Amino acid sequence: MIRGRRLVLAALLALACGGCSSPDEIVVAISTDLALPKDFDVLQVQVFKSGGGGFNQAYLRLGESDADAQLPATIGFYSSDSGGESIRIRVSARVKDALGSVRIVREAVTTIPKNRVALLSLPLDFLCDGSGESAGNDVENTLCGDEQTCVAGACVSNKVDSSTLPDYSYGDVYGGGSGDCFDVTACFQKATAAEVDAAACTIAGDGGAPRNVALETVGGDGICDGEGDDHRCLVALDAASDDGFRVEEDGRIQLPPEVCKQMASGKIAAVLTAPATDCAQKTSGLPTCGPWLASGSEEP
Repeated sequence: MIRGRRLVLAALLALACGGCSSPDEIVVAISTDLALPKDFDVLQVQVFKSGGGGFNQAYLRLGESDADAQLPATIGFYSSDSGGESIRIRVSARVKDALGSVRIVREAVTTIPKNRVALLSLPLDFLCDGSGESAGNDVENTLCGDEQTCVAGACVSNKVDSSTLPDYSYGDVYGGGSGDCFDVTACFQKATAAEVDAAACTIAGDGGAPRNVALETVGGDGICDGEGDDHRCLVALDAASDDGFRVEEDGRIQLPPEVCKQMASGKIAAVLTAPATDCAQKTSGLPTCGPWLASGSEEP
């Protein structure tokens, strides 16, 4: 997690109210399906408040022993006026330093909820690679329009109704609260390549039995199972998620359309599946294992 989440909050004088008596707060959870520091090593968090003021912080050396932050990371923003304030939140994956090139950007325009602590998940995932560019200390959303953001490679509205967000629970972000994580290499060791219906961008299910799904990348992005000519680099997709895959009523697994576009362009080599038996099914609340992992940390 970002070290000392409450200390971060204390610095947000324009947005946060450290001594607020009512729990008017939104907790932003930031995760990734990539490997750190190989794929990116800087997390930038920006918050823009209507009427001015905000927050802009880069967390460096992700995946290293002296990292400013671990993933998944959570940052909470309190209300300064009993909830309801509108804010725009932008999280970005940068390379090398705070002014480095931008690989992924994700945004949300929402409001601070009233009388509760809500959870807003903003993953920085492979299918949105190339969605932003560096503009010095700022980030430009180059893939989508001004009121859109990238989700699983598609441009969708960046507006989020905070009343629809779930209540924040530590376990829903940090592997159930027990430090569990998803070992991508081990869980797909015996995976098989699925036959993809490119027109519908679906693959066969397993009669309702839970499965794990991963993308084998061509350029080396994701978590790799070795080195040399025989290694594979994989990106695990979350089950039952807008950022991952869903099982349709007919039992087939619906993939994001961007998967088939990237298979056609040669960026994705194959879609792999494995039964969720020896491994739990990968979900948004079960982060991947790696040196960047924060799941074993104590709740702030």
